Amino acid sequence: MTASSTPLSPHVAVASLYQEYLVTRHTGRAVRLSIERLVDERSGPSLTVIDFREVVVIDFSCADEVVARLLHDTLARPKNAGRHYFVLDGLEEEHMDPVSSALERRGLAVAARTAARRLVLLGRVEAEAHGVWHALSRAGQADAADLAAQIDGDPAACARCLDRLDDRRLVRAAGDIYASLFSFLPQADDGSEPGSA
Repeated sequence: MTASSTPLSPHVAVASLYQEYLVTRHTGRAVRLSIERLVDERSGPSLTVIDFREVVVIDFSCADEVVARLLHDTLARPKNAGRHYFVLDGLEEEHMDPVSSALERRGLAVAARTAARRLVLLGRVEAEAHGVWHALSRAGQADAADLAAQIDGDPAACARCLDRLDDRRLVRAAGDIYASLFSFLPQADDGSEPGSA
């Protein structure tokens, strides 16, 4: 696991899973605990990138432990605790179903970038939020009025949607500006276009 940060962004750390087969709840728990230790080392705001590039197989129980429970436990922390965000990176198509199913079961969602560099939301997200999230992913950073103009929407409704996305740790708010989590990654300017899962 490695870490880096820049002054204007959250502290970014990469959690490499170092395993090809994530297939039991016991394995998933061990992996989750190592990621939680990485998160706990930082006071926040922080962004942890969970790197799936070495993973060949992940089953539902492992996805529930590694991704869904990690997000659930992080969101359950006290409001005054540092804000921690997560993105998944390097997902293959076969990873998406178990991860998305585990998240949907808990009513959660996570931002992800596939191995083909497509940006997606996995888990439970309403259609309006999908559209706003994709628009912000293309823009990188924007205020609600500018983003609403891009999607021909109402600025107040767009701001409410962005606030909900921030509460769910799917975007980051800083004052009136909202940022795609991918805008904080060094590879964010590679021309990746959002897609749909």
